[in-house]
Amino acid sequence: MKYTRNAAERAHEILRKRRITAETEQRDRSLIAFSIAPEIKTMLGTLDKKRFELLRSIGSGNASTSEAVYKLRDETERINRSISEILVSNGFSPDYIDYHYTCPKCHDTGYRDGERCQCLTELLNKLTIEDLNGLCGMKIHSFEEFRLDYYPDEVIDGDNARQRMTVVYNNCKGYAEEFGADSDSLFFYGPTGLGKTFLSSCIAGEVMKKGSSVVFFSVPSLFSQLEDEHFGRSDSKTMDILMSADLVILDDLGSEFRTKFTESKLYEIINGRMNLDKPVIVSTNLSIRDLHEMYNERLISRIIMKFAPMPFIGRDIRQILRINSVK
Repeated sequence: MKYTRNAAERAHEILRKRRITAETEQRDRSLIAFSIAPEIKTMLGTLDKKRFELLRSIGSGNASTSEAVYKLRDETERINRSISEILVSNGFSPDYIDYHYTCPKCHDTGYRDGERCQCLTELLNKLTIEDLNGLCGMKIHSFEEFRLDYYPDEVIDGDNARQRMTVVYNNCKGYAEEFGADSDSLFFYGPTGLGKTFLSSCIAGEVMKKGSSVVFFSVPSLFSQLEDEHFGRSDSKTMDILMSADLVILDDLGSEFRTKFTESKLYEIINGRMNLDKPVIVSTNLSIRDLHEMYNERLISRIIMKFAPMPFIGRDIRQILRINSVK
């Protein structure tokens, strides 16, 4: 996954604040412990003195390194056991004056043994996903919110609407749960108000929970963004983001103002993602016949041949909700 610069800066700032918090809290706890059991401070001072003496002896060549290190290690273990016993006897936990870092592996530095720590990788993933989705203002939904009872138990366009949408729902839920680099691309089509955008957002939410990056654009807003970049009105790198995301969702294809520029960019996105074996979800209110009439064959053949089709049927849910709200 390609991380945004903003995500990298934010991740390192979060780690810096975590370190400061851990060190401040350790200092405050130590002061409390020292006030109740002053001997702890004396013992820690003795340990620091022994460490300094070891370093000075090694530097002057007056000590056997291995022998001195073993001796200091044993002394450190003895003193730490004594301190833990004193803390417990005074009602504290045995690790009360230790540093309690969020990540004990790297001590909130983000790196361990010269390698990036898992905590930093997780932060970079999370913050990059936030950056990517900040471009589209998508509202995330869950599959639990989806209502199959909004679809009539009757035949529409030759198929039972509720049964067909039950299949679509289960396919979308399974797709999200099993999402991976080899997932198919999906093509949602059918009249307006049947839940195409809603189920797309359900997939997006589930996929993002697993740490994958999702970019969700309505097609009109996408092309507005791309035109701003093309004519120098924005310095964003939307095409780079579209190519690097784990999943791209293009909503409401056919509602955009179509030009040679938009059609070429649409093909560039679809074809580029296909060449990278990265999935795309495209939704449209248009019929297959309308798509053939509106777009060139090269683009439509990519969608028809490479995407798993998911037809949506039923009655406009928004009209049903409006009617129910009046009752």
